[in-house]
Amino acid sequence: MTDPANQTAPAPQTLSPGNWKLWLPVLLFAVYWLDLVRLLSSQWEAREQYAYGWFVPFFAVILLLRRWLDRPNPLPAAAPGQWLVGPVGFLVLVVMGVLLPLRVIYEINPDWPLISWAFTFLLVGFTLYPFWLAGGRPWVRHFAFPVALILLAVVWPWRIENALTQDLMRVVAGLTVELLGWLGVPAVQQGNLIELSVGMVGVSEACSGIRSFQSSVMAGFLMGELYRLRLLPRAGLVLSGIALAFIFNVIRTLLLTWEVSKNGLASLKKWHDPAGMTIAVACFLVLWVVAVLLKSRWGKTPEAPAARRPAVFPRKFLLVAGCWAVALLGLTDLWYRAHETNKQGVFYWTASFPTNNPTFENVELDETVRNILKSDVGYAGRWLTESDGANWSAYFFRWNPGPVRSIIAARLHRPDVCLPAAGLRQVANRGTAYYPAHDLQIPFSRYAYEAQGKTLYVFFCQWEDGTEAQGGLNSSKQAGRLEAAWRGRRSLGEQSLEFILQGYASMEDAEQALRQQLPGLIKVQNAGPAAVAGR
Repeated sequence: MTDPANQTAPAPQTLSPGNWKLWLPVLLFAVYWLDLVRLLSSQWEAREQYAYGWFVPFFAVILLLRRWLDRPNPLPAAAPGQWLVGPVGFLVLVVMGVLLPLRVIYEINPDWPLISWAFTFLLVGFTLYPFWLAGGRPWVRHFAFPVALILLAVVWPWRIENALTQDLMRVVAGLTVELLGWLGVPAVQQGNLIELSVGMVGVSEACSGIRSFQSSVMAGFLMGELYRLRLLPRAGLVLSGIALAFIFNVIRTLLLTWEVSKNGLASLKKWHDPAGMTIAVACFLVLWVVAVLLKSRWGKTPEAPAARRPAVFPRKFLLVAGCWAVALLGLTDLWYRAHETNKQGVFYWTASFPTNNPTFENVELDETVRNILKSDVGYAGRWLTESDGANWSAYFFRWNPGPVRSIIAARLHRPDVCLPAAGLRQVANRGTAYYPAHDLQIPFSRYAYEAQGKTLYVFFCQWEDGTEAQGGLNSSKQAGRLEAAWRGRRSLGEQSLEFILQGYASMEDAEQALRQQLPGLIKVQNAGPAAVAGR
């Protein structure tokens, strides 16, 4: 028999370059994060204010490696080979189960902040579990920041983001008008717009404020970690980034409107991007200086333990969790493939504007608008109705079946997002009503907006291919999104139709006019999406 006293503990396993048995679980577990980055990147690509998200995963890896160099001595929470440890292990099993339905919903809703935050937050906690197994609470505290950094790249809740954006634009517009007055340039604020003698300048074009605001928040957190600042200095650095972003946005807007007042609206396009890049770099450099000053007083230089104990490598957990990551992707794809339908062209229609009306004129869509919407088909027009002489404007956009980015672009184009950015103020929201056109019942969301003392009645339809029961904008709400995931609707075409009516005494009069005119403005297509030929 072997004397237990003479037995020695097995040598700790290390991630050497040739030890594929240890690298394989790590690579399998990385599938979670590669998939998360893919899902988040749809927002980084579709929405310019989140473009900084492309850098966050690289920063997270760099910070993780820096943390690894001065990691504390481990206090393993479990014996080698054990990973289901007490209540924490049970909670991990629950999280693994919850990730499956969340992943199915997330597949077609990467622009839904609730699901995006829930999935990302659970994955961050799930990733910290192997650090807990290997080194206990000291390791969780030590590596938590780089693992959680990805939360800075998640889309903000729409209500918070929209309210913040609109408020920033109005404040920036108001301050710019005041500063222009001191400089002797006459200007009038109209919501988010600045009226100059040469025309209107939208603060959404000159500077919405939200882009540099969000990226400055990320930069504040990043620099606080790079210089290992204490908690309060880190918070101060983030607040400094927010203040600097606002100040530099006012400067940028002032410079652009000053240039427009001197050289006309054409100069806005010329100087928009250079001014934005210059101000962004200047803001970053000033924030960097603030971080260096804070480091000189409140920074700390952590040191690695003189004698570091080896950590337990949680190979079994990483292997099981990594296999589950692959299964998540496979089961999600299987769910949607099992529900695929050939109906995406059955209820397909296009808008047919009254080009024979002598007052009709095409509305050229701005290149910036086209780049944001990324629609496959898009056209607009305006005319005066022959019966009552009211002013009508209409916009039609079509996104053919394809990647989920098209669905995101379709959801982004809606009156309560676009019109306030143009300086209009919403005064009424009448909900959704259905209007007959041929054999279709088309849902329109109904709004009333005010601009320059005039009332505009807005009717907006969002339509998804392949479903008899159209919900309009309700399909973008929580219940509609969950239903779409439950029915397995993926890669379906989307289209929107918007009417803006001016010259009617009330919403009821505008509705009556739309009901009468709509059948003549809709052209039913029996062919599939490829048959789009225009108006």
